[in-house]
Amino acid sequence: MAEERGLTVDVEDFNAAMDEARERSRSAQNKQAGGIIVMDADATAALHKKGVAATNDISKFIWFQDHESVIKAIYTGTEFLKSAAAGHEVGIVLETTNFYAEQGGQIFDTGSLEGHFGTFQVSNVQIYGGFVLHIGSFTGEIGSFTVGDKVLCKVDYDRRKLIAPNHTCTHLLNFALREVLGNHVDQKGSIVLPEKLRFDFSHGKPIHPDHLRKIESIVNDQIKAELDVVTKEATLADAKRINGLRAVFGEVYPDPVRVVAIGRKVDELLADPDNEEWLSYSAELCGGTHISNTREAKAFALLSEEGIAKGIRRITAVTTDCAFKAMELAYSLEQEVSDASKEEGSLLEKKVASLRSHVDSAPIPAAKKADLRAKISLLQDKVKKEQKKIAEENIQKAISVATEMAEVAASDGKAFCISHVDVGLDTSAVREAVLKVIAQKGISVMVFSTDETTNKAVVYAGVPEKGDKFKGLEVSEWLTVALGPLKGRCGKGKGGIAQGQGTDASHVIEAMDLATTFASMRLRGS
Repeated sequence: MAEERGLTVDVEDFNAAMDEARERSRSAQNKQAGGIIVMDADATAALHKKGVAATNDISKFIWFQDHESVIKAIYTGTEFLKSAAAGHEVGIVLETTNFYAEQGGQIFDTGSLEGHFGTFQVSNVQIYGGFVLHIGSFTGEIGSFTVGDKVLCKVDYDRRKLIAPNHTCTHLLNFALREVLGNHVDQKGSIVLPEKLRFDFSHGKPIHPDHLRKIESIVNDQIKAELDVVTKEATLADAKRINGLRAVFGEVYPDPVRVVAIGRKVDELLADPDNEEWLSYSAELCGGTHISNTREAKAFALLSEEGIAKGIRRITAVTTDCAFKAMELAYSLEQEVSDASKEEGSLLEKKVASLRSHVDSAPIPAAKKADLRAKISLLQDKVKKEQKKIAEENIQKAISVATEMAEVAASDGKAFCISHVDVGLDTSAVREAVLKVIAQKGISVMVFSTDETTNKAVVYAGVPEKGDKFKGLEVSEWLTVALGPLKGRCGKGKGGIAQGQGTDASHVIEAMDLATTFASMRLRGS
């Protein structure tokens, strides 16, 4: 097409630019959101060609011990380096490691690699084709670190101590769900973080609060029972024979596989796999890091349960001190709800609105949240009844005052009356008073009501549509004049009725005087 138009093409430069574009694309693909370095198939193949063996990470199951290893590769996301200096994020492949790489729903370990070069801060650990990639940055004093350097792996075990109870409790939760909801429950995914656990499972409808309470109770009972958490490798075939063994449907497991049992030794399960008794214990295939006894979880609080897809539900929960905090907050809110029930009137209304907002957003057990919402709902019913009673009283008060003033005006031969009633900003009551005066007395009427707290005023005016004596008085014009001192506005009105509001109720007397003068002039002193 270029030749047809008499143009020439620099093919060599085009190809060079295309290669650069491909490299940029590949680099972007190897950097996930947040800058996490990713090793693709080409990168892992390159390691195999270099003779680098997959990382031995069996030491990740050993706690509170530093681990010696050797740097086997340094990766930038696009290329392998022989050495790297400070200031750049890279991924390091080690010969062996005690770091847990993110997998099976469990978040990665963090920590540091220390050597003669200084410290490499590990902020993320991923596994690609068997190679464990320690992602982070170098903060050492010496110029650089190099492939072949020895390192001391230091895992942040304080952080892992927060993760492990959450992982063990996903197993307890999985067991409890099956106990309460039935054998149809299958795990569909999970995320285990330091601050919480999330568990997805198959179930066709929302779980009733009573069942949530029972599920939470079963997990807490197993924590209080101080059950040992036992792990052991077994052949995949032998493990699958264990009665009640839980596994993620569709997951590809290695062989041999790691079995995690809570409350029984794995050897017992393997020795008598068909035993019906095993249905009363949690046993799963799992490669994660766990606590050694359920007492280390301290407590379990089920915070929420929701649907995320058709037939799939999700539970979010917390353990250890986070669970205690959730329970303490629930108790505190329960006391607030109890105290609020003793209040009356507008104070109760404000308390109920505030409590509902706090309870809805509070990280407290879901079953307790349902209980509190039910109690708040009863308080809301009480507020509505009180509001209805007050509204009825306001209507009667406004009608009484306005009709009394209308009778006085009528007895004096006037064709209009002005009233000031004490019903705050209750527009319904003021409107009813206007309608009642027109219906009963047949004269024009304007009713004012003010609120001291907000310094606002509501005003309604009405002019009978029938009768020649009212032709000189247009309702919206009359109301506009009256609202002047109140710094208010009104609409055009309909059916002889108009309404308005003012933002400065302190001038209500002046407004009433203006309304009286205007009506007298227009109605020729009637």
